[in-house]
Amino acid sequence: MNSFHFRNIVALLSKQVKDTCKNLQVLVLFFIFPIIAFVMSNTLPTEAGGAMFFISLFATMHCVFAPLVAAASIIAEEKEKNTLRILILSNVTMPEYLIAIGCFIIFLTLLTGCSFLIMDPAIMAHGLSFMGILFMGCLVSASFGMCLGLQSRNASAANALAVPFGMIFSFVPMLASFDESIAKISRFTYGQQISFFITELKPDAPGLGVIAVNLILLLGIGVILYRRVKTEE
Repeated sequence: MNSFHFRNIVALLSKQVKDTCKNLQVLVLFFIFPIIAFVMSNTLPTEAGGAMFFISLFATMHCVFAPLVAAASIIAEEKEKNTLRILILSNVTMPEYLIAIGCFIIFLTLLTGCSFLIMDPAIMAHGLSFMGILFMGCLVSASFGMCLGLQSRNASAANALAVPFGMIFSFVPMLASFDESIAKISRFTYGQQISFFITELKPDAPGLGVIAVNLILLLGIGVILYRRVKTEE
C-alpha cells in the first residue's frame, strides 16, 4: 500500500498551476463571475435590490459553478490523456492527486473571490464570514466536480455533465426567489443555502446541516467512483 507523501501533493500542485495557465477554458471560469458582478453592481446599482443582489447572485455562481466545472474538466482531461495512469504508476496515489486538485481549485476560487470584498462595504465588513461561505460552497462543488470527472471517459463528456449540473445548482437560487414552488425544493440543495448565507452574511444551523448532508453524499459517491477508477487504472 502506497504511503501518503506531502511532497507528491506539492509536485502535483506545481504541475496543475502550469497546466491551468495553459488552459484558458478552465482559467477563465475563475474570473468571469467576479468581473460580471463588478460591472453589474456598478452600472445597475439601484436595480433588482441594489449592488448586493448582483454580488450575491454571482458570488454564488462563482463558488458553485466554477469549481464544479473546473474539477470535472481537469480530472477527465487527465484520464483522457492517460496522465492519471502515468501518475499512479509513478508512486502518486489517488488520494494525493484528488487532494492536490481540490486544494488548487479551492485556493484559486477563494483568491479570485476576494474581489467581491471591494464591491460592497457590507461584504468587506463581514469579510471572514463571506470567505468562509465561499469556502463551503467551493468544497462541495469541487467534490461534486471530482465525482463527475471520475465518472466521465473524457473531457467532453465531463463538460456535458458538469455544465448542466453547475447551472442548475447556481441558477436555481435566483429562480427560487421568484417562484415559491421552486424554493420549497431548492432549499435542500447546497447552492440555495450558499445563496442564503451570502445574502445574510451569516450561516445558520439548518443551512449548515443541508450543506453537510450534500457533502457527505458526494463524498460517499466519490469513494465508490474512486475505487472503480483505481481498479481500471
